[in-house]
Amino acid sequence: MRWRISRKARDERGVSAVEFALTLIPLLMVIAGIVNFGLIFAQQLSLDNAVRAGARAGVVQTGNVPGTIATNQWNSTAIAKTQTSGFAISYPGAVGSTCKNSTFGQSMVVRGVVTSKFLIPWPLPGSLVPKQVTLSSQAEFQCEYQ
Repeated sequence: MRWRISRKARDERGVSAVEFALTLIPLLMVIAGIVNFGLIFAQQLSLDNAVRAGARAGVVQTGNVPGTIATNQWNSTAIAKTQTSGFAISYPGAVGSTCKNSTFGQSMVVRGVVTSKFLIPWPLPGSLVPKQVTLSSQAEFQCEYQ
């Protein structure tokens, strides 16, 4: 006995390929977002550690400049060199770059700023998604010597 297939039945070959193509783009964008977020987060942690090390060096060691310590700490991390530019250290507090000749109780403040690009660029217009992110970190320690 032969089964007759109605001519009205549609051919569904290729439907799964079209569905896969339609879901692949949002899936890749989600994966790119996870990768970009992870990289930016790791760079922020490296910046926090570098600024903290610089501020601590300025408080406990009179011979070292905190900017040099922070820059060396930043440059020693592999994650920092990948997609960043413009690493800058500033001292927004009244003490300056060291606690030497400061009064007891003054705080030494070290601030670091860096610009980071995304590892995977977004396929969207620049007005919707920025091409780079500015990361900043600030560390403050109390001066304990004069």
